[in-house]
Amino acid sequence: MKQIQSILLAFLTIILLAPAAAAQTPMADAARIDDIKFFVENFYYGDIPENLHAMTTIDEIVGALDEYSRYMTADEYLNYVAAVGADDVAFQNITEPAVTSSMLYGNIGYIKISSFSTNMDKVVTKHYTNLKKQGADKLIIDLRYNGGGYVESAEQLLGHFEGVKTAYEMKTREGTTTVKPVPSKIKFPKQTYILVNRYSASASEIVAASLQDQNAAIIVGERTKGKGTIQSFFEFEDGSALKLTIGEFTGPKKSKIHRQGIEPTISSEYDEELSTIHARLLKESLAHKQYKQVDNLQNVPTNKVFHIHFTQEMNLNDANASNKVELIKVGGVAVPISIKPNGTDVLDITPNKQMQKGGKYYLVIHPGFANDAGRTTKQGIYTPITVE
Repeated sequence: MKQIQSILLAFLTIILLAPAAAAQTPMADAARIDDIKFFVENFYYGDIPENLHAMTTIDEIVGALDEYSRYMTADEYLNYVAAVGADDVAFQNITEPAVTSSMLYGNIGYIKISSFSTNMDKVVTKHYTNLKKQGADKLIIDLRYNGGGYVESAEQLLGHFEGVKTAYEMKTREGTTTVKPVPSKIKFPKQTYILVNRYSASASEIVAASLQDQNAAIIVGERTKGKGTIQSFFEFEDGSALKLTIGEFTGPKKSKIHRQGIEPTISSEYDEELSTIHARLLKESLAHKQYKQVDNLQNVPTNKVFHIHFTQEMNLNDANASNKVELIKVGGVAVPISIKPNGTDVLDITPNKQMQKGGKYYLVIHPGFANDAGRTTKQGIYTPITVE
């Protein structure tokens, strides 16, 4: 009799322990193949191969299933579980923290989630609390390149959004189940934006679909991967396992994810998702303050010196002049600059370090510059800049 134990891994993961022979013999191989056929017949969510019972090898069986079903040796399974369940995710011998954060210009908090690890929600909550203390009143959550993780962590993340009543719908051969988010007293701002790209999959798509279906956040970026099926692990006593598709998830409003992906509300080019939404928020903020856009500088060299021309003679030696000019890195913060009068009507602005090649910036001139008579400028202006 097979004993069923439940855990949550990269997707909804179920482990079924199957008896294994003491040694790898033809009889043991045959028993393993029979077990796999049993799991396929009873749990596989998809078209069961018509000639399943005639198949004689594991590779033959798995090859007839979908691309997400596979058989893993004990070492392969151990490495997979370690990678998905770890707090740090290793790629090509480089260890990358699963959650990082920073403040962007404009009181915008930024949290990047690389993987839905086991303790992700606690870490995200800590990062968000720190950002809020720094004055964040808007939030960007980056799920680009996030291929999934623990579904429970996705359910916990969704609990931080106002208006999320359902996490997702899950279809298996037994029917459809409505899954609720994990409630949280700590709520994210109403102005929260979710970054996705073509590599955002599985748990990331659960989050994106749920938020989009319930108008709880704005999805920004590219269409997601479209990995909307649920896999389970059927583990054998020798440590090997069968990874098998056992269901499919959709958004709360039945929005299909598998092989379609999530179409973002705000589209952007690949690798420009963060700069797209940050530039949009900057422009909205400046427009609200009635700042006027002047010019749009393209193909600017990395060592560019900017010259601000005034229509009359100004008191450019005023010590407060340096506080009235900002060079903002889109997707980042204001960068250090040096300001120097060039006569009485020109101000030279030099970045202290070369600007990033291919980067985007906003040069903002705030009101308040005074002339010799003490009259000050009333209009703020800004110029978008693209570095060649």
